[in-house]
Formats: sequence, structure tokens, C-alpha cells
Amino acid sequence: MTRFIASLLFTVSFAGSVAASCFESGAPCAAAAAVPAPEVSAPEATALGGKRPVVISIVGVDFTQVGIGKLELAYFKQLLEFFKPGSRLDQQLFEERLASVDSDLAAAEYYKSDGVQAKQPDDYLDARLAQVLPGGRYEIVPVRWSRDPDESEAAVPLVEAEIKKIFTKARAEGRPVYLVAHSWGTVLAHTALHRLAVSAPEVRIDKFVTLGSPLVPGSWWLDIFVQHQVNSGQLQQYVSKPANAAYWVNLWAKNDYFSNEIKAADRNLRQDGLVDALERRVKQAAETDHSLRPEALRDLFFLKSLKTWHFAYIFDFKVYLKTLRENHNQTIFAPVISAELAY
Repeated sequence: MTRFIASLLFTVSFAGSVAASCFESGAPCAAAAAVPAPEVSAPEATALGGKRPVVISIVGVDFTQVGIGKLELAYFKQLLEFFKPGSRLDQQLFEERLASVDSDLAAAEYYKSDGVQAKQPDDYLDARLAQVLPGGRYEIVPVRWSRDPDESEAAVPLVEAEIKKIFTKARAEGRPVYLVAHSWGTVLAHTALHRLAVSAPEVRIDKFVTLGSPLVPGSWWLDIFVQHQVNSGQLQQYVSKPANAAYWVNLWAKNDYFSNEIKAADRNLRQDGLVDALERRVKQAAETDHSLRPEALRDLFFLKSLKTWHFAYIFDFKVYLKTLRENHNQTIFAPVISAELAY
């Protein structure tokens, strides 16, 4: 049952999916790793002592299957009903309306020729951190785990031990410790920090950054999944700021159903605000010119795709809107990470 729920919820959301929204009139996207690192000016010494910080990274779940899942089917039912009130959605109509989406997905570099999505590597988060943070001024230390949510119970002690070991070494050198986690990695980090606050109160995280965290589910079906995994994996039941985290910033997106605003965090940064105005413009164009409705459905899919937004925090957001014939880009990772992890 757990496997079934996990595959239902996550198959349609993970594994390099941000590439699916980056299209220049059907041309393949450039790989996200090719995004150049911004110029970062030399930081000034602060209360943290100006020592080279250690940045711990914890990635999310690994899902390599691709396809239009039941969740997106339900979303497209809402879209079709918007354009055709009272209409019933059948599989043939669904496939016809998604023809342009499928062709764009096939053009993305993150997808193999047989339609199977390429695996997001275990180092996707620390690799992006290394692009953004100057290597001479930061040390990035990844904490690896199986990336299977059903193995959370075994992963938490591992994450807990690694954080303690990394902190102990950094403290001996007088260096601050930051922690950046994505997706299910934020759940493991949250639990591990709460346990360390009891078992090793000397451990301290100076800055805690969560990206696309499902700690506070924004929908009933995700809440069911999270609560099941929390109970079976002996995870932290209640979301609260860990006593050993000095500062917590959370990045979320309304269109990433796996993320949400976290009141316990010191700061919440919503990243998909640009979608609201673009969605209105696309719908208005389709209502004015009914021939644009297939293109509008395609555009709304990529604007609001939970697969896109769950990885946009790391790989940024890029979309070509056929209805409007416009490119829209939003750089997220570099400016936020550079600002929040400055020292």
C-alpha cells in the first residue's frame, strides 16, 4: 500500500522535470547544469567569524518514471471544465488535448528516446550548490541516503550521525554550519535536528534552508501520504523550529503541491508568483480566440505543473508559452542561495 501511494504521488512530480517546461518553440532545452554561476563578491566577516562555512546538503526522493499521472489528469479535468463547463473528460479527449505537451516532453534533454525519464543524479543539489557558492569560501558536504521514503526509519539515524560528525569537525575549526535540504530530505533533516537537540545539544546549525518541503502538506492526499510515512518511519510528528537551528528559511510554490508555507520557519519565500498573471493572460487569450484553446491547455500545464515547480527551486523556471508566443524565465536558486548563505 505504501509503495502504491508513493508511486501515485511522486511519479508525477520528481526527477529532473523542470526541463519539461523549457521550450523554445519545441527546441530541446539546455541542460540545467549549464547555467553559469553568478559572480559573487567577497563577503565581509560577520559575527560568524568570517570562517569558511560548511554547507550540508540532503537531497529528496529518487523517482525515474515519467508520464501523465492521475494527479495531472485530475488537474486537466479542471482545465477542460473551465473551457467547456459541464463536459466530461474521457481518455481520448485527454490524449488529444495533451498532444502538444507530449511532443514537447519528447524534445526535452532530460528524457530518453524511449520516453523514460532520465534519473536525477544523487548529487543534483550539491552540484548546483557548487556552481553558486565559490569553492574557496564554502565547503559542501552531501549526506547520502537511499532516497526511498519507505526507508526513512533507517535513514534518519544516518542523517543524524552525519550532521553531528560534520558539526563536531567544523566546530573544532571554528567554522559555521549551514544545512540545505530539498523535498523529502527536509523531512529527514527536520527529524534529525529535533533528535540532536535532545541527544547532542551542542550541535548547532547556523542557517537551515528548505526547498519544496512537504513538512506542512497543502492537500489532503499529500497529508495522508506524509502522515503514513511519518508514522511508519518514526519521524518528527509536529513541525516546529528545531532548537539547534538559528535561522530557518523555506522556499515554496503554490503550484508545487508537495510544498507549502511553514509557519515555524523564520522566513517563507513563495517562488511562483509570476504564474498568477501569466495564467490570467493565457486564459483570456483562449477565451477571446477559441482556436487557441489547445495551446492554452498546453501552456497552463507547464505553468502550473507540479513536476516543474518541485525542482524549479534548484534548476530555476523556464517556459515558452505558445498562446502568447513568449518566453518567461525566473532565476531562483542562485540569488536566494547567495543571499541566504552569505556570511
